[in-house]
Amino acid sequence: MSTSIAKKLLVHTYMLLFTMPIIGMIIWYFLSATLNGTTGQFTLENFNFVKEPIEYAGVVLPAIWPIVLNTLVYSILIVVIEVGIAVPTAYAFSRLDFTGKLAAMKFLFLMRSFPGITLIIATFFILVQMNLVNTYLGVILVAITGSLPGRVYIMKGFFDEVPWDLEWAAMVDGCSRFRALMKVLVPYVLPGIGAISVFSFLGAYGEWFLFKLFIFDDNMLTLAGYLSRLVTKENVILNYGLITAIGLFYTIPLVIFYIFTQKIFLKINMGGAKQV
Repeated sequence: MSTSIAKKLLVHTYMLLFTMPIIGMIIWYFLSATLNGTTGQFTLENFNFVKEPIEYAGVVLPAIWPIVLNTLVYSILIVVIEVGIAVPTAYAFSRLDFTGKLAAMKFLFLMRSFPGITLIIATFFILVQMNLVNTYLGVILVAITGSLPGRVYIMKGFFDEVPWDLEWAAMVDGCSRFRALMKVLVPYVLPGIGAISVFSFLGAYGEWFLFKLFIFDDNMLTLAGYLSRLVTKENVILNYGLITAIGLFYTIPLVIFYIFTQKIFLKINMGGAKQV
């Protein structure tokens, strides 16, 4: 057996072992959702939530498809806003000299030093004063405030790796700084933009804590919040079959999304220089 074949076999074996818990979790979801715990018969009764609102033990869950739409709209908005702010901000920190640059970078780092939960009470009172409780705008503002510093630092690393010669050459040829950014630099940092887009989407898709705190209308929930409604205040799961069925419905899109975006994750450590 050649060395290259042995290396590939070792890598594939490692990846198989690494993914087995995830595969096992999905299989367990499917079996728990489709097998009757008493008779052992196959049933799709737990998937009735895809057709109509359901009620169990006093908990009323609205129709699932408006919740799916809420999740997609919220996740896409988070991606657009975070990318739209992180890219120009990271460019400014990487390529420009301006008064207060070091202080601003230290402030961004400081924002990442405090767990969001420690500021949640103050955040709630601020949203109350701004009349943003029970609104998507309030949740979006809190969400991007917590995650944006990390996105900026990731993008700054990509911009730092792009040679200055490329930008200078573009401006010598008559490009403005903005045009040089859009036409020359952005194509080199696309892996970084892709990475923060994926991170932003996954973070928004899995967000439930902020919705639990700031949203009181069940029709405004996302999928993660919808799923959490089946856990009572005493942290007791009301119906394992139903919650695993919803969990499977919630998880499958993530698995598909990861399959199509895994190459972006692999590029995040390359930086701009690898793309030059």
